[in-house]
Amino acid sequence: MGYDYSVQGTVSVTPPIPFPALLELTGGPDLPIFCLARSVDDPEAVGPWSDLVGVWALIHEGVPLDPEQPITVSALAVRHISKSTGIHQPLARFVRVCLAAGHDVVSDLKFHGDEGERGTIQVTEGGRIEWVETSAPGREPTRW
Repeated sequence: MGYDYSVQGTVSVTPPIPFPALLELTGGPDLPIFCLARSVDDPEAVGPWSDLVGVWALIHEGVPLDPEQPITVSALAVRHISKSTGIHQPLARFVRVCLAAGHDVVSDLKFHGDEGERGTIQVTEGGRIEWVETSAPGREPTRW
């Protein structure tokens, strides 16, 4: 039996990244398939697999008035319940694409585990994903 974590929050991208740079995240074959939406609650964010893989919404800043300008993405919003690897791997894919394109990312993701653990998921300057417990009932909080 596995151990599940619930994750919610956003990862901001500065400056906003042109959507075409993120296309590889939207077509699979790996799940989850990221979607372009205005928020994690936007009906556009709920795809055919969202009941299994959560919502991974690329938050856009609206359609530019100039049709020659690409739609830009200012954040990734996440609402997901899974094993840590089911959260860690897609998050790492997003971070890698953004950093490779020369953008900065700042995580504001919060998690809680099946046994009451709580914490944040941080992105280091080098792009490494770290889970940092702030509360772990019955033991000292850890970082991994």
